[in-house]
Amino acid sequence: MCGISGVYGVSDEAIVNRMIDAQVHRGPDGRGIWSESKKPVTFGHCRLSIIDTSSLGHQPMSYDNERLWITYNGELYNFKELRLELESFGYLFNSNSDTEVILAAYKHWGTECLKKFRGMFAFALVDKNPPSGWPDFLLVRDRLGIKPLLYFEHKSEIWFSSELRGLLASGRVDRKIDQKALLDYLGVGAVFQNRTIIKGVKSLLPGYFMEIRGQEKKIVRYWDLHENTKTLREELKDISTNKALSHLSVLLQEAAKYNLVSDVQVGAFLSGGIDSTAVVGLMGDKSNKKIKTFSVGFDQENQTIDERGFAKLASKHLDCEFKEIIVSSSDAKKIFSQIISDIDQPSIDGTNTWIVSQAASNSVKVAMSGLGGDELFAGYEHFKWLTKKRISIFDSYPIIVNAIEKVHAFRPNFITEKLLFKIAGTTKRLSMLRRIISDFDSKKILNPKLQPSFAEHFINLQKQYLITDADKIQQISYAEIRGYLLSTLLRDSDIMSMAHGLEVRPMLLDHPLVEYIYALPEKFKSGEYEDKSFFIESVLKYFPPELKNRKKMGFELPFIHWMAGDLKPQFEELLNSQNAHTIFQSSYIKKTTQSLQKGNPPRALWAWGILLAWLEKHQLKIV
Repeated sequence: MCGISGVYGVSDEAIVNRMIDAQVHRGPDGRGIWSESKKPVTFGHCRLSIIDTSSLGHQPMSYDNERLWITYNGELYNFKELRLELESFGYLFNSNSDTEVILAAYKHWGTECLKKFRGMFAFALVDKNPPSGWPDFLLVRDRLGIKPLLYFEHKSEIWFSSELRGLLASGRVDRKIDQKALLDYLGVGAVFQNRTIIKGVKSLLPGYFMEIRGQEKKIVRYWDLHENTKTLREELKDISTNKALSHLSVLLQEAAKYNLVSDVQVGAFLSGGIDSTAVVGLMGDKSNKKIKTFSVGFDQENQTIDERGFAKLASKHLDCEFKEIIVSSSDAKKIFSQIISDIDQPSIDGTNTWIVSQAASNSVKVAMSGLGGDELFAGYEHFKWLTKKRISIFDSYPIIVNAIEKVHAFRPNFITEKLLFKIAGTTKRLSMLRRIISDFDSKKILNPKLQPSFAEHFINLQKQYLITDADKIQQISYAEIRGYLLSTLLRDSDIMSMAHGLEVRPMLLDHPLVEYIYALPEKFKSGEYEDKSFFIESVLKYFPPELKNRKKMGFELPFIHWMAGDLKPQFEELLNSQNAHTIFQSSYIKKTTQSLQKGNPPRALWAWGILLAWLEKHQLKIV
């Protein structure tokens, strides 16, 4: 796990060194730089040593008499098996690192090697003497987007980095806010990939690679969850419950085995929920060491949202070494300031990961998480809402729909909101999820220039995620994995953990496991198997009796309490900033300020505070 930076199209070590400096927190164990004037290219790397911690794992790394060069971030969990296969073809290795295996695999199979990789990865690779038809340069990202890879094009140059701050440090980026990204954030508190908050800077999408051959650039998809499970979905259509459970158990055990591949100790985040408890239990089966677990709790003022009791029960049952992190209200000011420094680009999520990662990094270099379980096993409540049949009776009476919309716009309420949801089609329903500002509220909150395309913006977003040749659960899972999981949960997990030099591995996103769960018929994730009961049945032995029927409890930090307390003066100042008046209507700013002063700010204010403070820190203005 590391930070990578570089450029293809020019050789400039001074700039790439600045880019490495900007993200050295990702790799405190070492750094390196390599450049070639003939190609021309410059690669930079800062290293967090996980596999082969010796100097032989140093990057940028070369192979085949310096024909191939790579700067790589991630972990290839099946590198030992691939190494044995490559050795049978006569390949030799100088290190015990997975990096060298990637290079040898590329030399042998070309870009087809990506289909053999099992893990999380993002890398840039240069071939100084490519065979006919092979690319000169590659940027590659793993199938699910666990590891980040950002880039922008400047003239004929491709600049890339693990983090936005690395690209900003290059001095080559035109520091302007992307207006569509701003709409993303105002709607849901995150920026949808492949966009970033900075205009012109893009995220390489999961399952894709960029290649350059001579003067030709091409972005190629090598994996897609839906396309790559076409045959499997057909095979599993009539699978029995016993066979489905049996194979799921095998894949869960495999995921645990592969995710534990490391030359340093691996810990885990533990909330006492279904996913994190199952992950820790699976780790225990495959590890001969006592698992170190980490959980966040709160002081007396915020006991109602404290999950430590559940985490302690799970940790005791699984015989773990349990560490709790207690956050008090007096910590809020310091936490907020540090979050703004570390968040890389605005996001409403990730503060909890930042807190627990800070504590875990004092004991381990790697921590397992349960990310992905809800998206795969239909664990969110809205899976039930979204699969309910649409009310189509009003299709012939648009005047009635228009009337309902007008009533809701005038006086929003639960009844009209529910009715509008039932009337809407799948794309519209998906666009209504996790919204900070609804389509109707936007007219009262946002400045007029941001309003015209607001509702259409989120419908168009969901259209690109919607697939039709799948059952309802698969449709929603696909949209959730490509949307919320990628652009919020995985992005924030990486950024907030790596701010402390901690690698986080989402065990449940082992891609053979993801493909299998996704391909299973709808009945295994709905009906009698609602609330993830199919998954629970496969991991039941890891749960103490008190947790077996625990209702899902979304993790929530005491943002309102923090804003109404020590952070109040800072949030008042942010609401009065020039950027705030550019984004929001004056009446909304006045109303929100009054609520804040009374000690009852809206939860949305946390999202606005993150955005406005980030803009202020980076001296950026909304125009």
